[in-house]
Amino acid sequence: MHQMCAKCRKSFCCVFLSILGPLFRNHMPGKSKQKAPAAAHQQDEGNKPVAPAYKYSLTDIRVQSLILILIGFLFYANTFSHEAAFDDRMAITDNEYVQQGIAGIGGILTTDAFQSYLEHKNSSNQLAGGRYRPLSLITFAIEQQLMGTDHANENAAEKEQRVAEEMHMRHVVNVLLYIVSLIVLLTLFHTVIFPDEPVIALLAALIFAIHPLHTEVVANVKSRDEVLSVLFIALTILKAFAYKESGKLKDLVFGCLFFFCALLSKEYAVTLIVILPIAFYLFKNEPLPYGFKTFAPYLISLGLYILLRLNAVTGAGEGAENNVLNNPYLYAGGLQKLATEIFVLLNYLKLLLFPDVLTADYGYSQIPIVSFSNLLVWLSLAIHLLMVVLMFVYLRKQHVIGFAILFYLANLMLVSNLFINIGAPMGERLIYHSSVGFAIAAGYLLSKGFGMLNIARISKGGLAGFTIVLVAVSGFKTIERNRDWKNDTTLFLADVNKSPNSALVNNNAAAACMSLAKKDKQDVAARNEWLKKAVQYFDKALSLYPDYYLSRVNRGLCYYNLGMPDKALPDWDTVRKYAPAQENIKKYLGIAGKYFFAQGMKYKAASMADSSIYSFKKSTEAMPDSPEGYYELGRAYYAKGDYANAIIAFEKVLSLAPAYSDARTLYEQAKANARQ
Repeated sequence: MHQMCAKCRKSFCCVFLSILGPLFRNHMPGKSKQKAPAAAHQQDEGNKPVAPAYKYSLTDIRVQSLILILIGFLFYANTFSHEAAFDDRMAITDNEYVQQGIAGIGGILTTDAFQSYLEHKNSSNQLAGGRYRPLSLITFAIEQQLMGTDHANENAAEKEQRVAEEMHMRHVVNVLLYIVSLIVLLTLFHTVIFPDEPVIALLAALIFAIHPLHTEVVANVKSRDEVLSVLFIALTILKAFAYKESGKLKDLVFGCLFFFCALLSKEYAVTLIVILPIAFYLFKNEPLPYGFKTFAPYLISLGLYILLRLNAVTGAGEGAENNVLNNPYLYAGGLQKLATEIFVLLNYLKLLLFPDVLTADYGYSQIPIVSFSNLLVWLSLAIHLLMVVLMFVYLRKQHVIGFAILFYLANLMLVSNLFINIGAPMGERLIYHSSVGFAIAAGYLLSKGFGMLNIARISKGGLAGFTIVLVAVSGFKTIERNRDWKNDTTLFLADVNKSPNSALVNNNAAAACMSLAKKDKQDVAARNEWLKKAVQYFDKALSLYPDYYLSRVNRGLCYYNLGMPDKALPDWDTVRKYAPAQENIKKYLGIAGKYFFAQGMKYKAASMADSSIYSFKKSTEAMPDSPEGYYELGRAYYAKGDYANAIIAFEKVLSLAPAYSDARTLYEQAKANARQ
């Protein structure tokens, strides 16, 4: 394993360097304008040529790139030892196609992203639009191929250790890809958006790189789809502009290929249909019809993507839209839904400006349902309408702020729930693409704001000082938040205090407590304390969402392990009635039924009739299809002289097992005794 990991590290580093190299060589704004130092034509006293001295400057893209690389590693190096968290298991460790390595790529390309996991859980697609994001899964499969796919003979402990080691490598790759995306964005800012203002290009890239809101995207491996999407969107724009300059077919081909990869990463790339033509209008002064005409070849990539998606994605499973965990506005009226969606947009802006409290989930019912009587709804509406107006004003002026607002709003609309139910009211990863627009605007406004100071020294010093403080504060927040993302246990026990009204977070915090109880199984007192804590979180989850059947299943398991099977049975029986397909429910009911049956036999041997009747009744509640439980219940009633209830019990036995001769004999005797 360790030898394989060393090979993986070497190959990943080679890929990393091979990507960065061409960027440094081919995109060096201002390089041609710099004259070679005079020293290049001079000789020293010994008449030997003197090599020109390279002058390092913050305006040089190579220096700026090194700064971003350093920041990327410093901010996220503490994720290298992380394990699986949140949806990592769904996308990676429990995904059959990913675990097959390269052999599973065909399955990845032809199915919904979570189909393998959902089939394993005896579930179905929960969103009408499905999730088709195969590129990140393909990278996971390639990693799996490099790390090994033959795990048939490993036990549970070996699998847990292997998965943890593999996740370490996947986290390293995530950080490397994030850094690559930073360099590509910096190149985009230099060559397209701020070609004559390298300081603003650095500021914009730096603001994007350090933003604590990106911790979920980088620290959660499953969110690699976000990183890849931004990376390939930026590469698409770069190649589109390169083709405009060079007219070379290879630039067009690569542009279409990068666009296709962006679509396979996540759906956000469809915004390029509008963004790319407008970018040509803004930064190349081309008429809009020209921009849309230029986009025509990219429609081939879009058409191929649509065909693949239609073939892979199925409709939502039965009842999915009636689950508030998948449809966050299920209980909201039409106007309430609209008001809450507008309110959420303000929350995104708040997090971009003040990312003070970060959490993995904002689902039901952490985001309250609000109405238009809430003043914050009107504030959000006013701000976003103003943004729309400013976008058109600045686009008309061919100003970069118009592009920044366009990029922000175009990507925001895809995750706003205003047009498509995305299955969650909001999420930190969902604002990742829009934060590119935010970074462009913030970088520009900061530079111009400090530039308005009259004294150049104060202007530069103030901007530098502010930037250093911003990097330091953001770094502290990012590194601190990364620790929460180490695994499911650390994440949800931290976030349950930040999202106390999220049913999902409370359920997952309870599951984390159950995991800790399992680890402390030798220490009975500590184990029971964790189980009691888990019950408290399950209680909260069910108070928020009474139909959270997974919480009922696991709360019952906690009660059972605490020696309170009487409390476990109502939870499990409720699940059997309303969600019989829930995983493990039959197994747990069977365990409870056998427990109560054994207790009934003990009470029977001790001639404790009432106690044995109680236990046998509980056994039949847990296992209503088992004739043995009803038979012993009938015998207990018969021994007590309660012939009426004995007859009912024996009739149930005979309905389940007509050939049960002993039950028939006692049934006839009970009827005879009842007539006397």
